[in-house]
Amino acid sequence: MKKMWNAVLAAAIAVGVTAGCSSGKNESEPSASGSASASESGSAAPEAAANLFGWTPPAETTVIDFYQGDRDNPDKVARNTEKIHRYILDNFNVDLKKTVYDVDPKERLNLMLASGDYPEVIVAMDGDNVSKWNAQGKIFDLAPLVDQYGPNIKKALGDKYKSYLDKDGKLLGIPRGWGLLPITDFSAHIRLDWYQEMGSPPIETPEDYYNVLKQMVAAHPTNAQGEKVYALSWNDQIKINNVMGIWGLKDGYKEDANHNLTHWVNTDEGMEAARYYNRFYREGLLDPDLFINKFDDWKIKFTNERIVGHIGLWWQSWDAGHEMWRTTLPDYKDNMRYVQIALKAPGAEKAYLSPKDTTGWNYTVLTDKVKNPEAIIKFFDFMMSPMGTRLMGWGVPNLEDSGWNYESGGVWSFNETQKQALLNGTFDYDHFEQLGGNAYWIVHGQGLLEDDGKSTAWYDQNFNGEDKWKKTMNDNLKDTIYDNTARRIVFAADNPFTLVNEQVEDMVTDGFAKAVISKTEEDFVSNFNELREKANKLGLHDLEKYRTEEYKKQLALLNE
Repeated sequence: MKKMWNAVLAAAIAVGVTAGCSSGKNESEPSASGSASASESGSAAPEAAANLFGWTPPAETTVIDFYQGDRDNPDKVARNTEKIHRYILDNFNVDLKKTVYDVDPKERLNLMLASGDYPEVIVAMDGDNVSKWNAQGKIFDLAPLVDQYGPNIKKALGDKYKSYLDKDGKLLGIPRGWGLLPITDFSAHIRLDWYQEMGSPPIETPEDYYNVLKQMVAAHPTNAQGEKVYALSWNDQIKINNVMGIWGLKDGYKEDANHNLTHWVNTDEGMEAARYYNRFYREGLLDPDLFINKFDDWKIKFTNERIVGHIGLWWQSWDAGHEMWRTTLPDYKDNMRYVQIALKAPGAEKAYLSPKDTTGWNYTVLTDKVKNPEAIIKFFDFMMSPMGTRLMGWGVPNLEDSGWNYESGGVWSFNETQKQALLNGTFDYDHFEQLGGNAYWIVHGQGLLEDDGKSTAWYDQNFNGEDKWKKTMNDNLKDTIYDNTARRIVFAADNPFTLVNEQVEDMVTDGFAKAVISKTEEDFVSNFNELREKANKLGLHDLEKYRTEEYKKQLALLNE
């Protein structure tokens, strides 16, 4: 499914845009005390006093021109960065120029590297690409700058800071999303009102889930427009490894008592997971577009009441379900929503649904094209402070519809109106996104902030104990969360297993899809065995051995 681009690439590039470049002053937005406005051209601004956040705007505008390696809709990103871009430019004299593309980010990064056409800063670069780009001399060492200008960076990362340095003591990237926030990421979902309509039969196993979804589709075979309803679907943000957690596998691997790891392709559990999806397919219960759905297309199907169940990220059924319905359907009721459940296959010790890598998701790097690295690191350092994390996470403060208010000197509060809207189910996420919450997630973490030990960059995760539905979800899934940090592996450019890993993952993605859409049991077994054979010929057994060795090394270090 992951193919190298061809001549279509030229057309695909055209969807990229630089988002949020307007700096026109919105008079309804309060400027921080003593702040200076800067022009779009990046011209020098007069000297200014420290603003509300204690930041003294530089005399010359700091321009941070970055590509973010997350596949996203450029128009939506432009909309959601407009207000926060203007606020930061006016109050900090920092011009954040964010570029995204609605194309595969790995392929985009490969093109950038090959062509030499890339910006000063790249956000959301994975460890493999950091290694690849560094091997070609394209990554700027941040360690000296952090030593001089990064006290908040070092404080935020704490004892883990040294773990981000390479063998030469270089800091090639600042992590994004590090830390542990003990909330669920992934689960099975079910539409609550239709489930209650059936009498809410117990659901504990994949078989229970299958039977309930089949009955729900039988009761609701089409939506109001006469379109076919499916039990399950998929979208391009779902990962196969997460599905395997229902069968007791951790991040796609089976672990024995001696910590030896076996890829799901070589396990009975993995075959059963693939067979489970194939069962839905053969009975006409599976969306036939599941392997080609982009998220926005999938969301339309979901919102149009064509999908009754979901195995994926917890927020997706909320975003595409009741958060849309409550504003568009005149007869909306509170139980017209999806709830999250923890399926566990018979024989599985636990359902391992939400792996947590406390090192973070990926990295923000400065490339060899950077012109003013000192100024950039200074602003990154502010972003890493607790108040910087709040600003970047919760968006523009002090407006009537802001999620929070900030006075000065660390004094802040939640906007009670917005908080109550969140708790009572009337919170307008789409409007809130336009205030820029996490629109510029460049360097901050996702764990609890050190100044109060309870708030976090995710605005809607700050009230979980007070939100009935969030509390239900987290109570249902608390045993499915696990720390997966020790299994983290960076497939560096000079690692002999890097190519093997890429080839195997491509093979597995294609082979899983082929097995799932098999028309008979015989075809399924044949296709799955073909996948297993091809993956092992590519070197999967050697890859399993390598992962096991690295995992055991990390476990030993963590237990010292």
